[in-house]
Amino acid sequence: MGFLIKEIIGFIVWLVANGVYLDARRTGRRGIHRFLAFWMGLPGTLVSLILVREGSHPRIAPPPDDEDDLLAEVRRDRWLRTGGRPIEPPRSGADDTTEEET
Repeated sequence: MGFLIKEIIGFIVWLVANGVYLDARRTGRRGIHRFLAFWMGLPGTLVSLILVREGSHPRIAPPPDDEDDLLAEVRRDRWLRTGGRPIEPPRSGADDTTEEET
């Protein structure tokens, strides 16, 4: 049973090493982690070395955070919907009937 667990762990390490090397090669990152991933992922990393172009998928910067603009737009929309009047908070209470319903 111990041999099976050792083989499964070795296979998982091999898969992770191949994934790390593939990602490092696609994004064009260099360093010791790329070398170690290449070494631990042999012979699968040789396929990545041949098939994947260096820097074929560069890192993309995340889009800017626009929460403040969105909040300002929501407030402007609420202000326009109320006709420029201040928005009243909802009333809390058990009796939510209006004068027309009574």
